[in-house]
Amino acid sequence: MRGHADFEKCGPQTIKAYQATVTLHAERVAISRRGLGRVASDAHTVIPLAEIVQVQWKDPTMLANGCVFMATAEDVKTVTALGTSKEKAIGGNPHVVLFTSYQRKQYAELRMALAGLLPEVPTAPIG
Repeated sequence: MRGHADFEKCGPQTIKAYQATVTLHAERVAISRRGLGRVASDAHTVIPLAEIVQVQWKDPTMLANGCVFMATAEDVKTVTALGTSKEKAIGGNPHVVLFTSYQRKQYAELRMALAGLLPEVPTAPIG
């Protein structure tokens, strides 16, 4: 697990997710989406680490994709698991990254990296 200082020394860490690439920097998280991932959410999203107030997750299984949700204060107020619109549903939120059951290693890697970068930020399962 890399801490905040390690990112400043070693540079960014890149993790492949389902139809997205997450790049962790010392001060921000960048999410670039490809293919159909652009339909459900923004093609490119940048989240300053200082704005992340909670990290939520759902483990990937053989039956359903998992996700990591890097929630900002605005997300916490407006987003629900089954929102009434794309913007209010977790799956349509630009701060969510999906993982298939075959990407469990990358999913765990992202969760560990975020825990190292944001040790004071609370985490919780979605739902």
